[in-house]
Amino acid sequence: QKSINYNLNCYKNLIEIPIMTVMQKIDDYFKLTARGTNVLTEFRGAVATFLTMAYILAINPRILADSGGPCREGWPVGAEYVTCMEETKRQFVVATALTSMVACLIMGLWANLPIALSCGMGMNAYFTYNVVGFKNFGSNITYEGALSAVLIEGIVFLFIAATGIRFYLIKLLVPEPVRLATPAAIGAFLAHLGLQTAEGIGVIVADGATLVTLGGCPVDKQTKMVAFTEGCQADTSMCVTGDSYTCDSLGGRMESATAWIGIFGTLFMVILLSYKFRSSFIIGIGFVTIISWFRGTAITYFTDDDLGNARFDYFNKIVSTPDLSSITAKWDFSEAKGSEYAVAVITMLYVDFLDTSGTLLAIVDSMGYVDEHGDFPNSKAAFSTDAIATIFGSLFGLSPVTSYIESAAGVEAGSRTGLTSVFVAFFFFLSIFFAPIFSSIPPWASGGALIIIGALMCRSLAKVHWDNPAHAVTAFVTVIVMPLTYSIAYGLVAGIGTWASIKLVAFPLNYFFGIPDPTVVVKEDKADMKK
Repeated sequence: QKSINYNLNCYKNLIEIPIMTVMQKIDDYFKLTARGTNVLTEFRGAVATFLTMAYILAINPRILADSGGPCREGWPVGAEYVTCMEETKRQFVVATALTSMVACLIMGLWANLPIALSCGMGMNAYFTYNVVGFKNFGSNITYEGALSAVLIEGIVFLFIAATGIRFYLIKLLVPEPVRLATPAAIGAFLAHLGLQTAEGIGVIVADGATLVTLGGCPVDKQTKMVAFTEGCQADTSMCVTGDSYTCDSLGGRMESATAWIGIFGTLFMVILLSYKFRSSFIIGIGFVTIISWFRGTAITYFTDDDLGNARFDYFNKIVSTPDLSSITAKWDFSEAKGSEYAVAVITMLYVDFLDTSGTLLAIVDSMGYVDEHGDFPNSKAAFSTDAIATIFGSLFGLSPVTSYIESAAGVEAGSRTGLTSVFVAFFFFLSIFFAPIFSSIPPWASGGALIIIGALMCRSLAKVHWDNPAHAVTAFVTVIVMPLTYSIAYGLVAGIGTWASIKLVAFPLNYFFGIPDPTVVVKEDKADMKK
């Protein structure tokens, strides 16, 4: 008996010791203990992050496919063209998952931050509708030419990040009230997304008079908004429609079952969070998603129409074989000339830089890692990762890649290290093969999480000097412009522009006449703020 027990203990030690050694190495590499976290917490945060951003697997391919991609035969409405577009859209799903996987892996292993990356929302729309044009209408730049612009933008961004120039640009361009207001502004932007249809519960919709209004009407009472361009006036088949719609014409406000189940899911997650349940996002999103997969119900994601049937057919595949043959390495540098091309490169660089800066600073600041100089650990690696991901994404036919503010969901769940990003990379790896499953998460399932995260991010406003008009107005403009323009970059520009205008007046008055600069907060004022 002693011999048997001895052998069992030996085998037990042979198993436990290597596992403990591996866990200790993981802890040391990612600094889990030092940052007050553990593997389970990082995994939980990764699931929350992935579920809140999984919509990109469905939305990004749809937006990029509107560019026409590499499709030419039968353009613009022929059967061959439509078939090519559908196949290209599916390749974009795989390309998005693959690029996101690589980007998250680099961020986790190199920068050791819980930041997930994927194709930037807004930049993909700019790439499709402004640079290439809807089905390449109204533009002199082809899809292939636009990809070369993305590559060049990524290389320039990498130079800015690797040389450290971006730190001085941020210090020069991002004043204190803008930096403090940015997390809340991005939170408002996220909540705005979560309240809409494409990425949310569909409570806020378009309005012809007031731009936005209360919605929540069912599909059969939605009136699509149309970009009434000259091409659309000449040929209605060329009219560009998107997810934007209004409930004004046919009524039915707040009669949509999906809107109500989205509201229920949101409140469910809020209640769980209130009781400090860290898996709140996972449970809430997962529950609403699963009940939305049943066909024949008022809340089904697989409706009984062409779109719903196509979704269900794709969902039933469960596993799909990756194929990126038609969108890989399609750069065309022969178009790298002219003002139109230069504007495309500069605009993508400017938006990418500001989006990335705002997102990284907001999330890392919420973790308490941003120092008094506005910098944070491994910042050079984090920004460089963003640039490398953009370069890699252009290889597989994608628009610029950026850090995702949805990473805040993981941070709220307790994520503090790059192990979260490694786990998210693993989920994107699975989605390469299980894309039909992950791309079938309804927007009303994840929209509530965006609203909640947005609310929690507003706590950064407590640090703003609201008794100082210069600081207060600058912060407010940053917060209000970002969601209303649907752009992190525009919000930053508005806040920075407001601050710069005030400083433009204050500096000469102080320099030549000795009038105190109102933007400067003296130590006594700061002490009062803390009290």
